[in-house]
Amino acid sequence: MTVPSRVLALIGPLALLVAACGPAAPSGGVAPTAGATGAPAAATAADKPLRGGTLTFSINADITDMDPMRSRLFVDRNLMYQMYDSLVRIDAKGQIIPWLAEKWTVSDDGKTYTFSLRKDVKFHDGSPFDAEAVKFNLDRASKTEGSARRGELTPVDSVSVVDASTVKVALKSPFAPFLSLLVDRAGMMVSRKVVEAAGADFTRKAFKAGTGPFILTEAVKDSHYTFEKNADWWYKAPNGDKLPYLDKVVVKPISDGDVRLTNIRTGQVHATNTITGKDVPVVKADPTLLYKEIGAYSWDSLIPNRTKGFVFEEPRYIKAVSMAIDRQEILEKGPAQGVGVVAWGPIAPSHFAFDAGFKPFAKGDPAGAKKLVTDVGKGPLKFELLVSSGNAATLQLAQLIQSQLAKADITADIKTMLFNDIVTLQGQKKHPGMTLIGWSGRIDPDGNFYDHVRTGGPNNDSAYSNTQVDDLLDQQRAATTEAKRTELLRKAQQIFVVDDPARVWFSFGVAQLLMTREVQGVEPYPDQLPRLHTGWLKK
Repeated sequence: MTVPSRVLALIGPLALLVAACGPAAPSGGVAPTAGATGAPAAATAADKPLRGGTLTFSINADITDMDPMRSRLFVDRNLMYQMYDSLVRIDAKGQIIPWLAEKWTVSDDGKTYTFSLRKDVKFHDGSPFDAEAVKFNLDRASKTEGSARRGELTPVDSVSVVDASTVKVALKSPFAPFLSLLVDRAGMMVSRKVVEAAGADFTRKAFKAGTGPFILTEAVKDSHYTFEKNADWWYKAPNGDKLPYLDKVVVKPISDGDVRLTNIRTGQVHATNTITGKDVPVVKADPTLLYKEIGAYSWDSLIPNRTKGFVFEEPRYIKAVSMAIDRQEILEKGPAQGVGVVAWGPIAPSHFAFDAGFKPFAKGDPAGAKKLVTDVGKGPLKFELLVSSGNAATLQLAQLIQSQLAKADITADIKTMLFNDIVTLQGQKKHPGMTLIGWSGRIDPDGNFYDHVRTGGPNNDSAYSNTQVDDLLDQQRAATTEAKRTELLRKAQQIFVVDDPARVWFSFGVAQLLMTREVQGVEPYPDQLPRLHTGWLKK
């Protein structure tokens, strides 16, 4: 799981209005212009950004890995986006824009990408960022045993240095989502010198490893992570100001939603990107706070283990669970508290391939689910539901699902466990029943499920395998038009959601930001990750 970056179950309500659709891979790029990051327009004279100060940001769990190559959790990326730059990025509407790569061209056959790199960038340790650095990072991510990026970069055949500021990436075959992968961890650049010097410690101590706006200077597990501004960062604000404005950023993991909110209200924390649904009306009405949300790519699901010998080896049981739950009730009575959009699959409303008519289990059908279990002929369905501990909203969600399943005579025994332990069990395919885990989403629909349902995929924690799905997913990666990709993606979705289910999807998420009024210049992005380089504190 890269989880995808993962998130803790339902982290908030989904906006009814979603962000602009994720684009197909463009054929070329140009250097970013003022405002290209989707940052707020230049401030007025009355609100001229101020320099200095320390912004404290809370996340909903501690990280597990600072290495973009190894990271599998969403929460890790909250830190990574402050310390690392990637080859390309997205703006606040989800459009791919140049970043460390100033521009690029794509060959006529769609198999070769040539990137022109910025010449004014250094890593925090003083090492030069150049074509050799890009080759090192892409080769490391695609070839290292145990790399969580290997699946994402499988289409890469070779990476070659043309000159110091030009790198060429040859693909084995046309791969439509390629640029979208380079927005995130597969495209994040780390210092080879730091990686090799740190060795195994790099996973938790990636000091001076990036080129980004902030430099990691302190890492205390389960407590805080301190970043100091990179005074030599290359990017400038739309008004020409040198960035970042802030002197420091401190990131604190706080798992309990009520505690996070209390910390915001008391001023111990300036901002967070995780608010439980029950608190959204409250914070919207609080004049001392500012709440923003936009549609996101994320989804929540129940993940079975289809490995032989486990209860969900029988796919009809998975379908029975999908039929038994009432998604609308989950949305209205669960932590989302009525704000959002239900999901029947992983293609989000903000994706180009979204099908608004795809509602195979439109209402909870306990009678139909009960019959399906009876048809299997092995007696009542009973399984263990693993739920992340330390979050009341997550437990509330699990209990609601448990009560819905009971109406179909399906017994879900809830067991709480540390989030990271659940992730480990899933990765080992040892979770006995189902787990309640979300996915932070990707800007291309391929990233929302290819590695989750493709046979042998690195995030395929349900041990799912269907040759027809594999073929359809591989075909859409090579397709050259959105129309053809949409057709193939929807055919695959029908199979792995309904005909031969891989898991149970039930909701889409939102990108949230809750801030004290002194925080300025920060906007939510559809990938839910904070960009604090434009932030500043109003006195």
